[in-house]
Amino acid sequence: MIVTQILVTVFVIFAFSRVILRFKEGKISLVAMVAWLLLWTTVEIIIWEPKTTTSLAQILGIGRGADLIIYGSLVVLFYLVFRIYVKLEDIERQITTLVRKIALSNKPKK
Repeated sequence: MIVTQILVTVFVIFAFSRVILRFKEGKISLVAMVAWLLLWTTVEIIIWEPKTTTSLAQILGIGRGADLIIYGSLVVLFYLVFRIYVKLEDIERQITTLVRKIALSNKPKK
């Protein structure tokens, strides 16, 4: 288990550095940075103290800690997919509007 814990910790440190770098570059907001740092901190806590998920799962009426992690991960992934979908729809709408404006401005004059 210790090898896995060390490998995950190294990855979490890498992920922290990427999140902070993206924030400094202005590619993500402060809220997004804090959310990602909380997520990676949670991963770190879970990998070093796995019994916390079991305790929390029992409080929530879920059988095992691993099940809680899977359910939580699915919820987060579905939410992120939804956000990407909404953003993609917005980008498509903006592109359509822009293409229409360009097409109308390049209309040959009679």
